Amino acid sequence: MRVVVDEDLCGTTGQCVLTLPGTFRQREPDGVAEVCVSTVPEAMHAAVRLAASQCPVAAIRVIESDAGDDERASADPAPSPAEAKRHAAKNQSNTGGARWDGLKVTMGRFEGKVAVVTGAGAGIGKACALAIAREGGRVVVADIDGSAAIACTAQIAAEAGHALAVAMDIADAQAVAALFETAERHFGGVDLLVNNASAMHLTPRDRAILDLDLAVWDQTMATNLRGTLLCCRQAIPRMIARGSGAIVNMSSCQGLSGDTALTSYAASKAAMNMLSASLATQYGHAQIRCNAVAPGLIMTERLLAKLDECMQRHLSRHQLLPRVGRPEDVAALVAFLLSDDAAFITGQVVCIDGGMLAHVPTYADGGNSRAARPAGDTPEAAAAPRCRWS
Repeated sequence: MRVVVDEDLCGTTGQCVLTLPGTFRQREPDGVAEVCVSTVPEAMHAAVRLAASQCPVAAIRVIESDAGDDERASADPAPSPAEAKRHAAKNQSNTGGARWDGLKVTMGRFEGKVAVVTGAGAGIGKACALAIAREGGRVVVADIDGSAAIACTAQIAAEAGHALAVAMDIADAQAVAALFETAERHFGGVDLLVNNASAMHLTPRDRAILDLDLAVWDQTMATNLRGTLLCCRQAIPRMIARGSGAIVNMSSCQGLSGDTALTSYAASKAAMNMLSASLATQYGHAQIRCNAVAPGLIMTERLLAKLDECMQRHLSRHQLLPRVGRPEDVAALVAFLLSDDAAFITGQVVCIDGGMLAHVPTYADGGNSRAARPAGDTPEAAAAPRCRWS
């Protein structure tokens, strides 16, 4: 008997390992198909069980006999933790949205929801995609770096989540349209959107106004602002069709205060704040919420690679909390704003910056007398020219 790949069954390319034509039941609402081992040659039983255990998005469920549900429940062994998580969408109607974690039932805030996360191959975007998937959401992982998107979906699959990788550039209107068409085709619609993609590769050339290359300005706006608008325009009609939706736009503290450089980046993020308020105002009647999140210093791998010791010390002096932020910190806030826990929050710009913008400008140069200065951090050093971190 030939073992073939069925890409349409689970929405992933080349990852499913088994299809036995004629042995599957009709597809169920949760996208899982059942195969009865009694209908498969005995020599294939081990292969069937292995395939079901390895399928990354739980496209296959093995049953022992073709009996009714009651008999099947008594005949089957207790599900493994991974299997229980995989079948949480089906269990939701019986458990009020609960998800199995071993023998403990936990609540998944995004059960039955479909999320699109852009720039999800690494850093904050990846952390957001993982957070949504861990709470039951099905996630379309979009990134201009296709290999990074695939790696993120592989991690989600390893945790028994549901995800699909799409390589695309949000500055391309056709690519954005194809992204949301893919989400709808594979997962049935869109409920949640995280606009995280940003032209971070341009920030080293993003200088003061008189030194700014206009091509940097145009490219930054095309990705950060226009790309976000394009994604919202594709998501909103699909959310309306589903009855509600939630959007989080990834802004920045750079969009809330002036700086000696990052002119294009800051302007795009400031405009994103108003775009978020406009969207919330225009579509609140359709039960679509939109908020912006403004991170401060969040130590992603990319930032750590280019942040020299001078700038690390300088920024640490301005933190009210004794550590820098992590991508998981932002993901926790994003998950909250997307969830029903934030059902009455919309049109807001929420800072997550460790208090960097909350203090008076003199805080780090004497106002923080309770905090010891780092070694080598003298008043003379504080007055020295500022280091750049972008």
